[in-house]
Amino acid sequence: MKLGTKILLCILGAAALIIGIYQGYLTFRYRLHRDYRNVLTAPAEFEAGTPFSGTSDSDAPAGMVLAANNEMLKLFVNPETAEVAVFDRRTGVTTFTNPPGAADDPIAGEVNKSFLQSQLIVEFYDSNRLPGIYNSFGFSTSLGQFEFESLVNGLRITYTLGDMSYQYGSVPLYISAERLEFFTSRLDSERDARDVTLRYEPSDEAPGFLQLNEASRTGQATLRRLNERFEEMGYTETDLMADLEASGAGGAIPIAFVVPLEYRLDGDSLVVSIPTGQITEKGGGRLFRIQLLRSFGAGGAEEEGYLMVPNGSGSIIYFNNGKTFADDYMQYVYDLDPLMQEFIVLGNSEPARMPYFGIQRTGANPQGILAEIQSGDTLSDITASVAGIIGIPAAQNKTNSYNYVYPSFTLRGSLSLAMFGSTGNEAELPVVEMNFADVDLVVRYSFLTNEHYGYSGMARYARESLIERGVLTPNNAAGGDDIPFYMSLLGSTIGQRRFLSVGYFGQFPVTTFAQAKEISDTLAASGIANQVINYQGWFNRGYYHDVPDRIRLVRQLGDKSELENLSQRVESMGGKLFLDVAFQQATFASRRFNWQIETSRYYGPGMVAIQGFNCPDCYGNITGMGYRERLHCLVSPKFLGRYVDDFLKAFGRYNVTGISLRDLGDDLHSDRKRTEMINREEARDIVVSSFGRLAGAVDSLMVSGGNAYSFAFGSDFINVPISHNAIYIVDEEIPFYHMLLSGSANYAGPPINLSSAFDEDEIIARLVEFGASPHFTFTAEASAELKYTGKNHVHASTFDNWRDSSVRIYSAVNEVLSRVSGSAITEHEVLPDGQRRVTYDNGVIIEIDGNNVSVGGVAR
Repeated sequence: MKLGTKILLCILGAAALIIGIYQGYLTFRYRLHRDYRNVLTAPAEFEAGTPFSGTSDSDAPAGMVLAANNEMLKLFVNPETAEVAVFDRRTGVTTFTNPPGAADDPIAGEVNKSFLQSQLIVEFYDSNRLPGIYNSFGFSTSLGQFEFESLVNGLRITYTLGDMSYQYGSVPLYISAERLEFFTSRLDSERDARDVTLRYEPSDEAPGFLQLNEASRTGQATLRRLNERFEEMGYTETDLMADLEASGAGGAIPIAFVVPLEYRLDGDSLVVSIPTGQITEKGGGRLFRIQLLRSFGAGGAEEEGYLMVPNGSGSIIYFNNGKTFADDYMQYVYDLDPLMQEFIVLGNSEPARMPYFGIQRTGANPQGILAEIQSGDTLSDITASVAGIIGIPAAQNKTNSYNYVYPSFTLRGSLSLAMFGSTGNEAELPVVEMNFADVDLVVRYSFLTNEHYGYSGMARYARESLIERGVLTPNNAAGGDDIPFYMSLLGSTIGQRRFLSVGYFGQFPVTTFAQAKEISDTLAASGIANQVINYQGWFNRGYYHDVPDRIRLVRQLGDKSELENLSQRVESMGGKLFLDVAFQQATFASRRFNWQIETSRYYGPGMVAIQGFNCPDCYGNITGMGYRERLHCLVSPKFLGRYVDDFLKAFGRYNVTGISLRDLGDDLHSDRKRTEMINREEARDIVVSSFGRLAGAVDSLMVSGGNAYSFAFGSDFINVPISHNAIYIVDEEIPFYHMLLSGSANYAGPPINLSSAFDEDEIIARLVEFGASPHFTFTAEASAELKYTGKNHVHASTFDNWRDSSVRIYSAVNEVLSRVSGSAITEHEVLPDGQRRVTYDNGVIIEIDGNNVSVGGVAR
């Protein structure tokens, strides 16, 4: 062998060895990583039911029987319609899953009357991927396709939704030759057997099967004779369904869904659940969305009251508000999965950060119902609407005469694939996930007495429940301490620099550790001691940092001792220093992130989840506006736990107060990789597990955004909603979110100096009403220094420019809220003249009239 050939073979062998080693590294490092599965929660064990036997009861509504009862509630069911009612022993009020007069609604058409009389509405795709919808009244209960079972403290109703009628009776449209021969051999007459066999021919729709020929399908006399023959063979309905299903032919079996709906009494609550693992799909249909108890507790056109919805800070919608032409309220809990969002973003909105909604009747027989989505909340959205008005044209009216709010659950993801033909025609083909999420969908409806009247009572009840479950811990403070002054300090970020006309990415330090100490000292000299600092851009190349698997301080900001001295200085005054980190969003400029493997995927092998800023020209949300670092990959939940563990190992060397979590309590996304899909329920399990490890490793956690699943872990929350979305159908803005957190954690809204509008008096009044502390973003250097960086949108951050305004705002807010620091809001009232009144559990009452604030009748 020639020397050149030997050298070439050695080179090729070395290359193959290197490639093999690298592929082995990728396999063991990424592809075989399965640790996340250890923290996933399994659905509850399915309870075996027993035969149902309802009993009569003096409190039973007409046509209903008693299914279960406890010391507070009675559960009734109508055996003919599957409608359920709950009688509250304490108040004597009965609440129905469906309005008693639904069938005679003067506004609703036939379809909407069916919706009013349904407990479930399922949306699906058929075998041809065409969308369809079944309601439980029209496609189950009115057809007698439902069964009852008794449960401990409750009832299970199993619905078969779909038209199960079969046009050929007992005669199979498709059957294999072997099966046909087996059954015809049971006939006594060979002539009859031959007659049946001749009615079948090879099928084009179901290869390998025989199909009933067209003449037999259309001849009524022939069909009657064939039905007699198959009954004589002992051919059962089970055999029929088995043969049709085995054929796999589209449309052979009617599309149907078997869905169990469970009701259980628990204290003062009705717990409603759907164990999705027990849902059965038939006929090639794929269920993707369920609307649950759409009309539960609905308020009639003659009733007074309102609906409470989790719109940002919280909103109420008055019964019969006359906004019949307004769109219904609809919002995803924890916002829409970022992987499923549209490319075009037309505006910013406050997400729904809490899985609560409610109904309050305010008339002669007041009654409140608070609903909490306790499982499946990450897959849910909440819809609310008001009653229509008789006589208004249908195009400008609502669909029925009731005010209602309900949850829906999206169990399957789907997308529309654009198809283009050679002739220039185009069409959209829906692509639907193979399997739906195996979770328990659980909604707890709590029936409230006058002790928990109104939306304030709902918030108190929810807060008391969170405390009882260990999610929140009350401060039990009487007030008197200064409230926190929140400031996000931007340390450094990478940007475009030039040296000898050569461009490169370098650091732009705008607030060093020493400068941060100077800002802190300046504020302390102005009387602000309780400083809570969120220090951003301190490690791994600044704000748009590399993945946090290790920690390397930005040397231009200072060294480790300076950082720790800053923390000790702030803590000595009663404040806290939190160091900011992003775990779920990895900048596209990260040096150690394998974006092709570690990024969440959107079905296709080449479609990874990358997002950025919203482009002001095209409104797309994947632009970096010329700055690569602004683009970020959504880290797959599969790898989240490993990054958290690696970060904590490195962070243990730093003696600072705690960690500020930029995205862990704000962003919740799935991974739609087809071979290893992680849905949002599973992603939430992984996120909550990460929260637990972080909370156990540091003294305090700061959480940005503050979705409800983060409540148990944060001591401080920033960027929480300080307003609702001004949707036309809503009537009042309320601080429901803040009533949950108050008295257990400190919180602040987005940075005041980065907002689009600035009015000191209006800001002060809003912060006082919501019990929130001021929050500012500062840089020691002029914000103009950020012009050529990815943080150039931070255009009003210079501390020297904001020092006086920030001190004035804090002093004014602190003068009022220091009297209730550590106390919980027990009552928030919207008074008839537009004023607001806020009552705390230490007895302090605050009134807000426009921009004027008074405490206990004494003007500020």
